[in-house]
Amino acid sequence: MVELHCPLCKSRETVLITNRVRFDNKADVYQCRNCSLVFLDQNSFTLPNNFYESDYHQTYLTHVEPSAFDPKAYYEKMKKTTKPWCDRINKMLTGKEVILDFGCSTGHVMRGIQDKAKKVVGHDMNRIEIEFCRNILGFDVSGVSLHERFTEEFFDYIIMIFVLEHISDPVGLLNYLKRFLKPDGRFIILVPNVQDALVQFYSIPPFAGFYYCVEHLFYYSSKTLANVINMAGLKGYIETIQEYPITNHLNWGYRQKPSDVLASRRLVPDIPLMNSSMMAEWEIFWMDVDRQYKSFLEKYQFGDRIWCVAEKA
Repeated sequence: MVELHCPLCKSRETVLITNRVRFDNKADVYQCRNCSLVFLDQNSFTLPNNFYESDYHQTYLTHVEPSAFDPKAYYEKMKKTTKPWCDRINKMLTGKEVILDFGCSTGHVMRGIQDKAKKVVGHDMNRIEIEFCRNILGFDVSGVSLHERFTEEFFDYIIMIFVLEHISDPVGLLNYLKRFLKPDGRFIILVPNVQDALVQFYSIPPFAGFYYCVEHLFYYSSKTLANVINMAGLKGYIETIQEYPITNHLNWGYRQKPSDVLASRRLVPDIPLMNSSMMAEWEIFWMDVDRQYKSFLEKYQFGDRIWCVAEKA
């Protein structure tokens, strides 16, 4: 039997959080008592062969997101849901940057930032989505190793939107990727926050069963992401952000099951009004409530996302 240790600090002081994850799969999720990293024991489950090349969006996501069967439908949805992140990135650009979207999926982020950059290229493993990006959107996207495509110090930015949590050796990957950053280049990293209010603030057992999944190997907090960044010879700015509105949390509290990618981001409760003429005022009310709610969650680091901008130390 292989002795379990924390994949980040190598401590053997670990505690089991759960052995059941999304879709009733069996896999063991632990927390390190030394560095606080939450991680999935990679010896406790086996993914299908070529999982990310052919199965990820086409099987696992479709349980809650049927549009993932169709790259175009998924692209259209994700253009809307990733707009806040694209807007953030665009504010950082001058129009002179060469950018790599690592783990670009259907190219929705690439489309959202291409007009603000000099050049945007992508890397992904999923064959169907690579073909969609290349043949439908006309993007330079490939699954070929970066050192076969680009010279070192090529990019101003390397973007990783919901990628790092899937990586079995995040420090090793960042060390590899930073070779392709210019001396003053930067990473933009977005990951789920394990301090998410639905995990650490509320008591909603069905959400825990949904939150932990076999695809996510690391569950980062601001602290553990900072540790990974530092171990990779990087320094950066880390911020906790609440993406989903209060209505999504109310849905989980009362219905205790997920909504689809667009419904989960609706700001107004999914309840019809007797008088539709009051809808505009009703929406303003919920906007005010949501602002206060997000401010509260972010203050205590219960936001559902961690945003990081890092550069070479």
